[in-house]
Amino acid sequence: MFDKRIFKKHLNEFFIDVMEICKKNPEELLTYDEHLPIFFPNGKYKKFIIQKSMDYEFLILRKVNKKIEELHSYSLLSKFFVTKEFQNYDKKLQGTIYEHLSKKPSFAKKLALKFIIFYLNKNKSFSTNKKVFDSTFDKFYLFLSDLLTDTYVTPLFNFESNVKNKGIEINDVEIRPITENEFYYFTNLDENQNLSNVFYNLTHVMYTTYSSDDLNSGYDVVKSRFELMLDALSLTGSGNPVFGAIFRNINNSWIHFDSKYDVDVIKQESLFFDKKNTSKLKSIFSSLNGVDFNKKENSFLDIAKRRFSSALTRTNSVDQLIDLTVSLESLFAPTPGEITVRLSNRMATLLAKDDSQREDYWVFVKKVYNLRSGIVHGDGLRNTEINGKKYTLNEILEKLVDLTRQAILIYLKLVGNYSGNNKIHKICDDIDRALINKSFLKEFQLKFI
Repeated sequence: MFDKRIFKKHLNEFFIDVMEICKKNPEELLTYDEHLPIFFPNGKYKKFIIQKSMDYEFLILRKVNKKIEELHSYSLLSKFFVTKEFQNYDKKLQGTIYEHLSKKPSFAKKLALKFIIFYLNKNKSFSTNKKVFDSTFDKFYLFLSDLLTDTYVTPLFNFESNVKNKGIEINDVEIRPITENEFYYFTNLDENQNLSNVFYNLTHVMYTTYSSDDLNSGYDVVKSRFELMLDALSLTGSGNPVFGAIFRNINNSWIHFDSKYDVDVIKQESLFFDKKNTSKLKSIFSSLNGVDFNKKENSFLDIAKRRFSSALTRTNSVDQLIDLTVSLESLFAPTPGEITVRLSNRMATLLAKDDSQREDYWVFVKKVYNLRSGIVHGDGLRNTEINGKKYTLNEILEKLVDLTRQAILIYLKLVGNYSGNNKIHKICDDIDRALINKSFLKEFQLKFI
């Protein structure tokens, strides 16, 4: 990296020259209507206001760009952008689109123009403001020090929290309140004022960074990170948090931005995450991160986790019931035959804290499978009275979601104590033994309590 003091001196000379060009061409500066979001004190979207804004980007990149590029100060400044770091930066942005061209575009040389645009957007005029210049320079130089690192952010829907501005960070993923700029880009507010209901409840985002020398690999890595965090959140409490499209570099003024994995999101039950539960979330995230779900020996837990996540997204109660039972079968009945008996016995043994609860879970699971069989075989919803209590289907699903969540959390701790492709059968054998041997049950519980 070049000398910061010398670079700033040349940048300042270039800046002064550009401001003079702008002052001589005021008629080239256009205005546009910008829709800015306004939020309630709780962080939820309230409305937008229309503000007349100066289109400094169009001015610098389209109107006076040729005059700027003819400046001697621009020529001198461009010599800083030829090191190996900037060559890699150009190569990354060029990708394969320009490989057939003998003379490829230099994105690095455009960085000086980006600096000017950022300054003008902050200062709102062509006057010289040392404080704004210095602040802009510090941000610019920080970016130049790490050219290949991209920032990624995604809206976290069906999620509420008392996590404030500083946010929380687990591994490489941060959860924090949404910014006005992010909301503006997520909603495309200038073009789309009729927002979906999910945006009126959007208050938080997931954020991460990733460094790469290409424009393709980052998205897949980041998506996996966000999915892992979403799995951890879903296992902390009730609700169905989901993330939307992933946006790259919308908070970075020096580089292009784009998005990927756009999805349709519907409003469902929100998960409320209390900041006090950060340690619990970190523990669950660590447990998930510690399991290699690509290994065959852990495939049963991967199926359970994925079908549980699928169940949370379902809007049809029957589909949700089937997803949840498939999740539980992968954990407690990995082989055919006597599924109801094995499920009820093993779940009651593993999940219950006392004899009363054990009996309640045993009866509940048997009844749920009777209901499932009736639905699958076309008999409709059979009698839903369990242990003398009349349940609605929603109440049954709510309890089943909770039991499935408990089971997955316990298995995340158990899997590290077993090995081999028969891992699930070894675990189930130990649960069966714990059912008839209370001394072994206490020994077995030490593996996950």
